[in-house]
Amino acid sequence: MRPLKAVFALSIGLTLLLTACSGVGSVAPAQTTVAVTMNVLPDPPVVGDVLLYFNVVDDQGQPVTGAEVNVMADHTDMSGMTMQGTATDQGKGIYAITTNFSMTGQWKITVQVKTSAIDHSEDFNVEIR
Repeated sequence: MRPLKAVFALSIGLTLLLTACSGVGSVAPAQTTVAVTMNVLPDPPVVGDVLLYFNVVDDQGQPVTGAEVNVMADHTDMSGMTMQGTATDQGKGIYAITTNFSMTGQWKITVQVKTSAIDHSEDFNVEIR
């Protein structure tokens, strides 16, 4: 009798595990499409402190507020020359961060915008003079 209970318990456990892992009945949340534009001050950007600000709007053209906006900068010609930080919400879909570019050249700026409905990443190229 005892082996029968063990087999029964094992089969129920495996059934529950397989059902949970199958994804049946689960629905992925719909992702909102966004557009991100980047501006810099000063323009054109120079070595030293530069304000990067991003305008984030949804597919209806409405500002995206309350997002987590992470910014990474990578010098394209010098490996190891990187910076990262979180842009602050300025309201009306605008996020800003001040960074210090230590040298001239081409930099790739990667912006990651995240909310419960958004997971968007976009790259921008900037030449620092």
